[in-house]
Amino acid sequence: MANQDSPTIPTRLDDPPKFMWWDFDVAMLFMSFFVFGLITGWLVSFTVFGLVMAWLYRKAKFGQHRAYGMHLLYWHLPVSLGMKATPPSSIRELIG
Repeated sequence: MANQDSPTIPTRLDDPPKFMWWDFDVAMLFMSFFVFGLITGWLVSFTVFGLVMAWLYRKAKFGQHRAYGMHLLYWHLPVSLGMKATPPSSIRELIG
């Protein structure tokens, strides 16, 4: 039975991009661990770890905004992600 919030086949233009049956951001999380395991020679360990991390991220993302990953990156990384009008996340209180 398909989940109503995340259909298997995109039906509207505004649906988030998919890679097979995963959302694109979840698939990229798994693929980054898979490629790192391939490079280091620990393929099975990092594949299992990538599956667990992708499952946990998908579970945490459920019911959140579509750009939940961008929100996490903005708040926890020291880069601005190309947003010029948005202040850095390290500035927690604005005067004005």
